[in-house]
Amino acid sequence: MKHLDCKKIIQNDYPYIREVAKSRIRYSSVSESFPTSCEDIKLRGYFPSKPQSKEEANFPLAFTFNVYHDYWKVEQYLNLLYAPQNQYCYGIDKKSPQHFKDKVRNLSKCFSNVYVVEKEYEMKSNGFNGNLYNLECMKILNKTNYKYLFLLQNDDAPMKTNRELVEILKIYNGSVDMNFGDPFTAAPINIRDDISLKFKDLNIFKEGDERLKNTSLMESNITLQKGYVESALPRDAVDYIINNLNITTLLNTLNSGLPYADEILWPTIMTSPELQVPGWQHYECSQNIKFSKYFFSRISVYYSFCPTNTHRHGLCLLGVESLSELKSFPHFFGNKFYSNFDAGGSFCWSEYMYNKKYFKEYSNIRVSLYQESPLIKYQRYKRIEKNLTRVCKLALL
Repeated sequence: MKHLDCKKIIQNDYPYIREVAKSRIRYSSVSESFPTSCEDIKLRGYFPSKPQSKEEANFPLAFTFNVYHDYWKVEQYLNLLYAPQNQYCYGIDKKSPQHFKDKVRNLSKCFSNVYVVEKEYEMKSNGFNGNLYNLECMKILNKTNYKYLFLLQNDDAPMKTNRELVEILKIYNGSVDMNFGDPFTAAPINIRDDISLKFKDLNIFKEGDERLKNTSLMESNITLQKGYVESALPRDAVDYIINNLNITTLLNTLNSGLPYADEILWPTIMTSPELQVPGWQHYECSQNIKFSKYFFSRISVYYSFCPTNTHRHGLCLLGVESLSELKSFPHFFGNKFYSNFDAGGSFCWSEYMYNKKYFKEYSNIRVSLYQESPLIKYQRYKRIEKNLTRVCKLALL
């Protein structure tokens, strides 16, 4: 990587980028002997022992990751996101090589605020067990202090520094950031005929909950919604899900071979008027495409806008050609860099983010852009208006 001029790539030096792209740096994984002692990890990157600002100290964040490959990138992304007041939790695919699992567990042992789910579950590309790891991490982090929780995947590249995330999420003020209304998620969700979605069969309300007495509600079905796994949930929402609901049956129902099951659970929970999770948004309103245009937790680039002209499952793989444009995006994470396609692009982006975090003066975020999010406006109006139809209209103005 040392011969790469990352500065030229970040500054969009097109002739140089074109030459680099002809012979991309690639690797499939680090060797089994790649050192992961605490000393080695802390030699490769700076992990601060104190918050970098008062604002960050007063607004801790939490991050959950489902991981299965590319240990070096896992470590790099933790390095970019790391702050001692934050919390981090990993779920590791049971199928991953043992040396990968050992390295991630070694990483967690170096920091008191980094956790790994002890029990291993097999994950699949259809989302199988992804939500299970999300829930296990929520439970682990339940005893820690944080304001917002991010649900993330192995290859979600940080696009904002911790300070930027803090300032943005202050604007969210308890609103959820989740992908509602995206046409790509509008395909019908087909559930087997023998599976019941009635509240009485989902066992979602705990003993003593007044909703158990509502016969009409208990005989009705929960309405399924689809979005993405990547999202930002306010602490109040996570606490309510863990302490006031029992989502195990619903999770297992969606986890039983349904395609993209991990993209259904959280949008369903956060759009249910029956569940009333803090920060929820009615599913009828959530179908409007405008909401998806203000979904900032993750950006995915599709076919027609792919500068690398290389795709995986319909999504553009990021590379050296993508970096200058990534700088201008308002999103929190980018999907995705693959080291076996362009490790150099991933390395240069990580270098840019590292320098931005530690060596550049903080520059104010685009406050007005986030303030105009209908996701935020929906929650703002919901606090003062009981008519949800009117709330929806006001949010979408």
